[in-house]
Amino acid sequence: MRPYMVVDALRPEEIVRIHSAAVSILSRTGFAVEHQVIREAYADYGARVNHHAQRVWFPEEVVDRFLEETEETKPLFDPGASAASTDAGAYECFRPLCSGASPSLSLRSDVAYDYYLEPGTNRVLPFTAETLAGYIKLAQMLDNGIIVRLDTVPVGEGRPTQPLEARIFAWKYGALDSGGIQMSELCPYLLEMYEIKADAVGRSLSEVFCGSVYIISPLRIPRDVGAAIAYFHKRGLRVRIGNMLSLGGAGPVTLAGSLALNLAERIAIGILERVLFGAKQWVLYGEIAPLDMTTLTLLSGRPEVLLVNLAVIQLARHYRVPAHPYGGYTDAKVPSAEAGMQKVLTALPCILAGGCNIDAGKLGGSLCSPIQMVLDSELISALKRVLRGFEVSDDSLAIDAIDQVGPGGTFLPTRHTARNMRAELWSPRVWSPEGYQAWVTEGTVLDSDRAFDVWQDLMARPDPEPMLDEGTERRLQAVVDRAARSL
Repeated sequence: MRPYMVVDALRPEEIVRIHSAAVSILSRTGFAVEHQVIREAYADYGARVNHHAQRVWFPEEVVDRFLEETEETKPLFDPGASAASTDAGAYECFRPLCSGASPSLSLRSDVAYDYYLEPGTNRVLPFTAETLAGYIKLAQMLDNGIIVRLDTVPVGEGRPTQPLEARIFAWKYGALDSGGIQMSELCPYLLEMYEIKADAVGRSLSEVFCGSVYIISPLRIPRDVGAAIAYFHKRGLRVRIGNMLSLGGAGPVTLAGSLALNLAERIAIGILERVLFGAKQWVLYGEIAPLDMTTLTLLSGRPEVLLVNLAVIQLARHYRVPAHPYGGYTDAKVPSAEAGMQKVLTALPCILAGGCNIDAGKLGGSLCSPIQMVLDSELISALKRVLRGFEVSDDSLAIDAIDQVGPGGTFLPTRHTARNMRAELWSPRVWSPEGYQAWVTEGTVLDSDRAFDVWQDLMARPDPEPMLDEGTERRLQAVVDRAARSL
């Protein structure tokens, strides 16, 4: 038995209407494209381009050709496929969260312009190099495959060289770098740093390179973003292009409207990636979250996020491409039931439908909490047990054991129980395992209390060895220093 859910949220006629709306957006409204190389790439594929107005339109026949030429890179929606339980490896910049092949769980924990929620006091503090290194160490020692991905480091706040410094920090302490470029002026320095890293680890430049940009929605590719894409394309390197909509902000407040706009943007991005990088497939992102209409705060734990995720996964199945749903986040500001419930609400159905993320340790308001990371690790462990399912075999059906125990007996002392209990039954580390009276006798310890004890224990253990040798770190820092003088 393997838990697998095929999403059937949108009716066929609704998929047709969303597709038609996206085609209308592409052909009638079009894109603002502020970089000439990007406009020329679109023109090469048959898009209608006005260089003077910096606009690009995609006729319906161009969209149809793009979709027809899309190739599957793997079989989709195969419940018998093996489950992937952990995220990308050290040299992989990006992987879609939902292939649709089987239930899977991704465990990226992002740190970007965030604050540190101090264990024991819940004081909100700026990250320091020490606390950020400890945060990465905690993820590694929890032994659940959690990978911290850095977009920033505390020592670089407010400096244009921050994306460069974040990479050194990530590579030294064993985190993933997010690939954020942020400024096209940094491109030569980023290239040199990846060349140094490739030399240090004995891999090719294309294997270690990780570059990513986000277009500014709606329907705009700014000049700086286009320049970064063009710079690395000229050198044979692919930049990941993301987008993100907010319901009522960068996208319509209606879910259907934002789904159509998002689909249009992803098709336009897919066309660009096909022309520049030869991509045979495209990915349907689902990074759509609502704005609170009273505070204009972007919120990630709302039920609308789940609805969008389910629609995105079903649309991806329709187009036979992977999906990248936006789930496993919370708006809670302290470790709490709210935090866990919102993460499960937005992620679990998507995990069962082919994949989603749990952002371990992340809270709302740009807060990162070691205690929440321990609690999320417990959740992740339980979810992995769900994904494992259970076996139906002669032994697991337990016919002989049932016959041995007979009416009115107990299975507690049987060999069948002793042989199977550890593999079959999941055991918690911080969730309450005892009955109420035992819990009161032991001091009414909460899950957050146990999580604090786990954090203290793991932080007292020796730090991992740095993953950069001193010579490589000096070479990388020299690049950052030159960039700082230049910028």
